Amino acid sequence: MAAYDDLDVKRIFVVGIASVVVTAVTALAVQVVYYAMAQQQKAETAAASNYARQLSILKEQKDEISTYGVDELTGKLVIPVNDAMEIISSETGSDA
Repeated sequence: MAAYDDLDVKRIFVVGIASVVVTAVTALAVQVVYYAMAQQQKAETAAASNYARQLSILKEQKDEISTYGVDELTGKLVIPVNDAMEIISSETGSDA
């Protein structure tokens, strides 16, 4: 009653290699699907974005630096930034 106890090494090797290949292909497929969905979500979010609050803040800041007036706290004269730059450049240009 001799029992055949040898393992089928060839079949184990083939199944092992096939398992590694299937796992690698599955991981790559999941990664491709993830990045495609992430890109689609980013595009949808960007399309649905509304920058009204940020644009209103920028408009207020632009108006603030573009007008003449008097600072209520210090009593100093306020002039637009472009005018201040022209004055400074003309003063430094005449000194040279």
